[in-house]
Amino acid sequence: MPSAASTASRHDMGSAFIAAPRWRRSSRSSAPLICRFRVPTKPARSSDRGGFAKSRNKIMAQVNLLSSRSSHLNSEGVYPAGWRIVSAKNCDVVLEREGRERRFVDLTSSYGAVNFGHRNPQIDPFLDAPADLTTGCYPREADDLSSWLCERLRLPFHRVLFQVGGSFAVTSALAIAQRQRPGKIVAIAGAFHGLGLDSLAATTAQRDWALQDSRLAKHLRTEVVHIHEGDPEPDWNKASCFLFEPVQGANGYIPLDLEWIGNLVDSARSHGVTIIADEIQAGFFRHGHLSPTRSAGIDSDIHLFSKSMTNGQSPLSAVVYDERFDEAVRLDSALAHTFQTSVYGYRAGSAVALYLDANPPFASVNAIQARLECMAIELRTVVGVEQVHVTGPSLSFGLGRPSIARAAILECFERGIMILGGGAGGERIRVAPPLTIDAAALDESAEIVLDVLARLPLQ
Repeated sequence: MPSAASTASRHDMGSAFIAAPRWRRSSRSSAPLICRFRVPTKPARSSDRGGFAKSRNKIMAQVNLLSSRSSHLNSEGVYPAGWRIVSAKNCDVVLEREGRERRFVDLTSSYGAVNFGHRNPQIDPFLDAPADLTTGCYPREADDLSSWLCERLRLPFHRVLFQVGGSFAVTSALAIAQRQRPGKIVAIAGAFHGLGLDSLAATTAQRDWALQDSRLAKHLRTEVVHIHEGDPEPDWNKASCFLFEPVQGANGYIPLDLEWIGNLVDSARSHGVTIIADEIQAGFFRHGHLSPTRSAGIDSDIHLFSKSMTNGQSPLSAVVYDERFDEAVRLDSALAHTFQTSVYGYRAGSAVALYLDANPPFASVNAIQARLECMAIELRTVVGVEQVHVTGPSLSFGLGRPSIARAAILECFERGIMILGGGAGGERIRVAPPLTIDAAALDESAEIVLDVLARLPLQ
């Protein structure tokens, strides 16, 4: 388990890792690693100093858990139930259950929305905020963020429509495309595009788990054409837009063949089809680039961003679209969400932009990628591990069956490491450390993950 010293906050991405990884995959016969943050099995005695307060906190925690009116449909099925967040800093997360606290190393960057470290002191939208929310009026940071996005993406003739949440960004992009040219949505099988009825209709990964997958969503699927790699090209003459993720996030960080995507984009564009790059999960350096499609030389009409655009501090999203679509939309303004003008979201996005300008992430991206490549070499020698991918500072692999992946996630959690599942049925594992993670913390966490896999019956 990484020590407290090894997980000290390091939010300056300019300093690259130097030392080579110290870990090697443990054999089944090796002694188990010591978990220094394991929760004590014996409760504190009331005679201990502060014992009464600890006992009271434990009782109150149990009462709160029993009396909670939170729906069981809340997304709390990844780890054992009952844990509550206490604090987070860089790659460290402190959770509490039944009055006991425990520290974990977050190798998920919390769903890829906190790529630049928890509570990064250089990204604080709440510090000295002059306002909260005002009807129909945006803060200056909204202009700053939109200009920064278009400049960094080298898209001088694009505009930015801000939305709330990734699903609404996808919905808005689909609406713009339909106003430009009505027709079918062409999407790539294996993608997750959101929980709105139209975005869910374009989704295949983990769609069966969605509450929103109702009869209405199923009806909209008739408007979507899903294609697989190797399929013949669809009939672009009947298509409104081509929607894709360059790296399929919920599907388990599956990188698409960008040459194949590029050929599809060229063909679709020649038929007047709108190209939509959904980079909500893949963007903002989760896989090494601000925009994976732009870095690959793929020109899209619309780019979608969210998640780490605000480093997890606001559900702000951005629809970066070609300004020629303004004429097709033919609206002076669009109906806004209540929180679309929230000051905090734009302050967070602007703070992330300033942070990236001051701390270019490429050294950290390359250093983390090198360490994950070493881990991938070890993983490829483990019988039962399949489809290992390293995409920038992220790693993913399959374990064959969802039950095995679930067991690996839970055992890593018991050992103080938070990893994430993925894949169509949950059979894949995703490792996505924040770009600010300490080298020792990453090495020791990787050692634990490998040791867990060595002890699981993977076949």
